[in-house]
Amino acid sequence: MTMQVPNEFSLTKISTGGEGQEHRYWYPDSSLIYISDASGNTTVNERLIRLQNGAYSRKFLSDSIILSGIDEKGYYWREVKYKGLLYGYFNVSPEKKQLYDNAMLSIKYK
Repeated sequence: MTMQVPNEFSLTKISTGGEGQEHRYWYPDSSLIYISDASGNTTVNERLIRLQNGAYSRKFLSDSIILSGIDEKGYYWREVKYKGLLYGYFNVSPEKKQLYDNAMLSIKYK
């Protein structure tokens, strides 16, 4: 899988002991793009997903789903579940939302 992410990030790789990996692309403004194939993984958007009525159960009952919203500070978040892959963004300002949406649309599965 490949994705075109915005430049100027700091990459953090998280290994879950054989169950997969998560890559987190942190930006200077504290926004984040993540990609995870770790089974049973919770993401940075987990709390925000739980706050949406019925979204948490839909996430686990669906093979493919897109969840999104605005947090209490007015920042955007999005999570995509496609088969065993979770990817999304967190803490994105309204001015940069389109840039991050474009990154989500650039994903290519191999």
